[in-house]
Amino acid sequence: MENKVNVNRSVVFFFILLVVAYIPVFMKEQILDAFVREDRIYETLSPIYLFVASIMFGIAFYRSPIKLKLKDPAWLKRLSFLAFCVLFLLATMEEISWGQRIFGVETPNLIKDVNVQKELTFHNLNIFQGEDTKLPLDFDQLSAIFALTFGFLIPAVCRFIAPLKKFLDNKFPILPLLFGLLFPVNYLIQKTLMRVLPIFPALFQHPNMKFPQAVYEVREHNYAMLLMASAVLYILLKLDLGNEKPVS
Repeated sequence: MENKVNVNRSVVFFFILLVVAYIPVFMKEQILDAFVREDRIYETLSPIYLFVASIMFGIAFYRSPIKLKLKDPAWLKRLSFLAFCVLFLLATMEEISWGQRIFGVETPNLIKDVNVQKELTFHNLNIFQGEDTKLPLDFDQLSAIFALTFGFLIPAVCRFIAPLKKFLDNKFPILPLLFGLLFPVNYLIQKTLMRVLPIFPALFQHPNMKFPQAVYEVREHNYAMLLMASAVLYILLKLDLGNEKPVS
């Protein structure tokens, strides 16, 4: 099957997008608020990205030629499509607080007492966030680790360790490595800004927001965007809707 998308052009296009996404960090208060505050541009786009990723893996599950037979280990790969479909759908619902703000649902007092943002979400429970957290990593850090592992680390390891690639290839969706390079690029840009902005505080103009919050919000938006794009590329390049084929 002829490739339906040019990976190199996709990498360049999304590299530009993820770099441009950080520009509001350096803009005046009103512009930054419009992009990173609750229910603003990035907070609205992120669940859309995650929902598209869910749809892509749902399509992969539905249209995959792999038969769900226990005798064939490849059935695990089709089930992994379903698992990622559900995972990204749950992430979408968490991002929109399960529709709470859309439908004006009041948060029960029992949940308010244990939720940092007083919302109907799991990832904002105080075991994941805030001063009372019981975990060494908060949910945002866990999400970043997932994005880097799924988007870059697994494809990179499989690229250089042939036995592992052979083992996983018919059991797990291995995303295109070339596009996966954008995940550590996003991480490095975020880390660079966290080092540079304290040295040059005049670059950050918002009087009330702390710069780490702004940078982290853009980082999470970019990870969601890259996960969506990776899922779309996987469908277009690796799933021939009737005849799977590997792509390096």
